[in-house]
Amino acid sequence: MTLKVSVIIPMYNAGKTLALPLESLSRQDFQADYFEAVIVDDGSSDDSIKVARKYLEGAPFEWRILEQLHGGVSAARNLGIEASRGECLFFLDADDELPPKFLSTLHGGIEKKGAVLGWVWKVPDLDKIRKLKKHPLCSRETGIACLEAYLKAPRNAQVMVKKDFLDAFGIRFTGGLAYAEDVDFFVRLLFYAERVHVETETGYIYRKNPDQVTRTIDRIAARKAVDSTFRRLARWLMERKAPFPIILESKKAEARARINLLRETWKKKERPLFHQLMETPETNEALLIANEGLLSEKWVLRGLLLRLADRFSR
Repeated sequence: MTLKVSVIIPMYNAGKTLALPLESLSRQDFQADYFEAVIVDDGSSDDSIKVARKYLEGAPFEWRILEQLHGGVSAARNLGIEASRGECLFFLDADDELPPKFLSTLHGGIEKKGAVLGWVWKVPDLDKIRKLKKHPLCSRETGIACLEAYLKAPRNAQVMVKKDFLDAFGIRFTGGLAYAEDVDFFVRLLFYAERVHVETETGYIYRKNPDQVTRTIDRIAARKAVDSTFRRLARWLMERKAPFPIILESKKAEARARINLLRETWKKKERPLFHQLMETPETNEALLIANEGLLSEKWVLRGLLLRLADRFSR
């Protein structure tokens, strides 16, 4: 029997949190022989593998634990993709969980829509789904339309995607990214997807973990990563002759990312870096986009304040 879903879980020193996702898989109402768990240990130095085996003993679904030298979450997810046997793949972090009807609901939506991709929101609790139903992406079904809506208002999300779709377009996670690797992956998925199912009845439950990358990474480093990601994606979309509305939204997202980086360097009192960034062509373009009214008034004001800060702090 062909497995319907492979749940890929990368873990790195996740011994304290791993019970949460693994127990949530055991509670799924999805038929147990419909899915597998592929856990990829990214060179952990704690008891992650031991904890994983403890919680997976006697699990009703198939599971495997793969090991690699520490190479980052993108490398771990890519190894999981190659090893997976399911028709669809889903990526679950080692400190998050899924509601009991999650896999059956999301997979069922993909099958009903004939989609290659199922989009689901990341929320701290399911009550937040009601608010996210108003996001413009929820009214779209084609990948390009969803991409335009996502670039206008990026929000935390996760995807279930058909493996043969990933293989057809050679899509994998970009290695070496310490932050914003999901954004990079999502943009390329949505660009190529003909039909997308946007799930609004259930959500992916993320939990706050003091050791997760989003909480431990230096804030300037995080802003730099996002800035670099959106700049690279804008260039990637232009090279592929994406529709003009997509190019425009990608450039606006790039401008917002650069302004956020500048604000962070100013906030952290990294004056040499701030002034250096202010002199770059990328900053000039970002501030021009804001000044031309292509961004909201909030961003126009931020751009003006950055120019004033640069002028009067030299």
